[in-house]
Amino acid sequence: MKSETQRSRFVILEHDHPFLHWDLLLQQGEVLAGWRLLSPVAIEAWIPSESLPDHRLMYLDYEGPVSNNRGMVTRVACGEFSICNDSPEERIYQLFNCNVATAARCRRFDSATPEWRFE
Repeated sequence: MKSETQRSRFVILEHDHPFLHWDLLLQQGEVLAGWRLLSPVAIEAWIPSESLPDHRLMYLDYEGPVSNNRGMVTRVACGEFSICNDSPEERIYQLFNCNVATAARCRRFDSATPEWRFE
């Protein structure tokens, strides 16, 4: 696990397929761990999500059509993050250079239905 001083990149993409949702992608080495946020990114509200398979790093910088007719992605937010707190109940991320929030929390990180909150 990364220490507080090490930073990685993240992106939030609006994705219109198979229904409108927002992909939260966090760099973990050579892949992006991902979650499908089921509501728009909002401050101080818990957002239900679904875990996604790992994504390619290219999505950190990509906007446009997704292969195999899987819609379009548009960047909503991006920046860097570090993990501030990692407990069984909640993982807290500090966000840097992000136009939306300065922190993100994920509760039930290892469950099938994690929730995210941006602050």
